[in-house]
Amino acid sequence: MHRHWAAEVKVNADQPSVGVELVATSITSTGDGDESTSATVLAENPHLKFFKNRRGYVRTTFTARDLKTDFRILPFVRTPDAPVSTAASFVTEDRVRELHPA
Repeated sequence: MHRHWAAEVKVNADQPSVGVELVATSITSTGDGDESTSATVLAENPHLKFFKNRRGYVRTTFTARDLKTDFRILPFVRTPDAPVSTAASFVTEDRVRELHPA
């Protein structure tokens, strides 16, 4: 998909979530990515809690109580030592099918 996504999975939009979905972007495919579509995609998909069209990776930390997810991005993939930053972080508690900003 070459994009970061964090979503609450729903059978129907007006019902509680049945799960969460975390999608990692590619680290280098298709260039640097851009900022052009985030607002539109999020506005059209209320179940999406995060969308980013940048390259990077997802860092996860599992404990007995929860899962913490950090969506890490790079501004440039062809530049040596490009800075890595966290675009968003979420926590999903054990047995709770929702994403909460960390």
